[in-house]
Amino acid sequence: MNMHDRPQVQPGLDWASRNQQWLAAQFAALRLRLARQLPDTSANAEPPPPECGDDFEPALEALTKLFGLSAFERDVVLLAAGVELDSALRRLVGVAMAQAPEAIASTQPTFNFAMQMLSEPHWDALSPLRPLRRWRLIVCEGREAPLRRPIQIDERVLHYLTGVPAMDARLIGFARCEPVGSIEPDTPQANTIAQALGTGAAALAALGHARGEIEPQRDLARAALACLGANGLWLHACDLPHDPRELAEIARLLDREAALSDAIIALELDRPIEATDAEAHAMTLLSHLMGPAIVLNAPEPARLSRLRQRRILRLQVADVPAAARQVAALRGHSREQAATLAAALRPALRQFNVPAADLRLVATEALAETQADPALLGPAVWRLCRAAVRGGLDGLAQRIDSRVGFDDLVAPPVVTAQLRAIANELQHRPRVHGDWGFAAHNGRGLGAAALFAGESGTGKTYAAEAIASAAALDLYRIDLASVVSKYIGETEKNLSRLFEAAETSGAILLFDEADALFGKRSEVRDSHDRFANIEIAYLLQRIETYRGLVILTTNMKSALDRAFLRRIRYVVQFPYPDAAARETLWRMQFPADAPLGEVDFAGLARLQLTGGNIRAIALNAAFLSAAGDSGRIEQDAINAAVRAEFSKLERPWPGVGP
Repeated sequence: MNMHDRPQVQPGLDWASRNQQWLAAQFAALRLRLARQLPDTSANAEPPPPECGDDFEPALEALTKLFGLSAFERDVVLLAAGVELDSALRRLVGVAMAQAPEAIASTQPTFNFAMQMLSEPHWDALSPLRPLRRWRLIVCEGREAPLRRPIQIDERVLHYLTGVPAMDARLIGFARCEPVGSIEPDTPQANTIAQALGTGAAALAALGHARGEIEPQRDLARAALACLGANGLWLHACDLPHDPRELAEIARLLDREAALSDAIIALELDRPIEATDAEAHAMTLLSHLMGPAIVLNAPEPARLSRLRQRRILRLQVADVPAAARQVAALRGHSREQAATLAAALRPALRQFNVPAADLRLVATEALAETQADPALLGPAVWRLCRAAVRGGLDGLAQRIDSRVGFDDLVAPPVVTAQLRAIANELQHRPRVHGDWGFAAHNGRGLGAAALFAGESGTGKTYAAEAIASAAALDLYRIDLASVVSKYIGETEKNLSRLFEAAETSGAILLFDEADALFGKRSEVRDSHDRFANIEIAYLLQRIETYRGLVILTTNMKSALDRAFLRRIRYVVQFPYPDAAARETLWRMQFPADAPLGEVDFAGLARLQLTGGNIRAIALNAAFLSAAGDSGRIEQDAINAAVRAEFSKLERPWPGVGP
């Protein structure tokens, strides 16, 4: 491009095109300004700067306002960008650098060159506290004296000046910029957050949720950003670096990126049950950030008080009503599909607290899977909702895939009737608690607790599986070893984390061998006894307020605390199976496809064994037979497995015969 050429800004173009033309005109004007100062270069009079117009603001002028640049600092940015984008300007800078007193053979300008050639220079422009270096608008590195170091435009700033959509390469994979969206309807909380963030750079919106659910907090944060018309710069505390110097640098890059992207930083923490390294790093980052920010799962007020420079707005985010989540999930579907989906979603949303984003996926997947068949849609929606809310609990307990029904149980009629009553309560709970108003009348005791007592192997876990199958709910076995801690207060934290995760799914919780945790409270002799009793009391309270079913199994009912037993709605005693029950159990253990020989089931039924022992014997006999030559499960193999089981139980084998 000839140095005398000056592109004209054409009206009617889009912003990007107008910005590029304006920037090219600025480079042309800068070339003329430099050429006039060179003795061997002829130049015409400097052209007037191109007009912007009231309807157009170039990126360079926006950058000048964003970071408070002086006229000289603005021209330094223009010069550094020009040598990257304008070949004629780069050649001219090379000529000027060669003619300078220091005679440097380079096309990369130095700060000393800028001081000599640009208008209104000031020395402190190179200070690390001034915008050029503080916000990394230019890169000024090297071993030379600061004035002799070459200056380069930062890549992200160059993209901004040219109107190219980009993000700082050092933040890619660490943070993501989410464009502003239109979220309806606006809520009062969203407007409150938007007003707080719009008041100044030091504003911090600290969001929390009673159960630590992140999705309602994200929805509220997005709604607040939509009210502001701002993008969101999202990151997670667990991705933060550990080194304090790196955190300070990351904070500076985030602040700059937020300014360049017209965004507000949104920082997510995991559920703050206790102080963690990630939380400490998040607090350090927040102390360095200068722009407004939103924190999700915010730390406790005592920890936030360290941020004295911040104006903090704390908000507890409520659950989005099921009706509003349903409306959001159905948006975009035809009227017929929406009506069919609404009927299928209604019972599922009364049981499962599915976030709005997941609910949209459930609706789409259920329609695709069932072809919108109303007969298939309801079960599909229930199953998908059930899977969508189990994530938090999967990491804290063992999920049992329930394949047992009531018809598979071998138990006295009175026991089966009790188990069916428990399943019926789970199935009809929405009607009783919601439609009939029992939940509003008394918020305590909305869940159910059941105690299954009996010897090991009498079918307690099988019964829990049957209830879960009948109610179409997940069943989780709680590992007491991971819950009970010798450290004071840790057991309560573990239980709190467990129940908070379970509340979302409404799953059935199975505490095996509960007497280890719910035994008789001890006489207080020291602080450990006192805290052990506090933990038991805390657990009793959580069981009462839990909206789902808690099943506790024990081999020693007498070992349980009486105060605990008074709070149990259902107590089911599993008796030792009699001979008739044992024969039924023996016959049930061998599948229809198993090659069964002549087996004396009546003789086997005389053995004093529980269902668990019988299942183990049948499986061992099958493997013994598979390793043999007959290809059938014969009585001899079963007898061998019986002898092994009695040996394991340290009981003499009475023999098996007709």
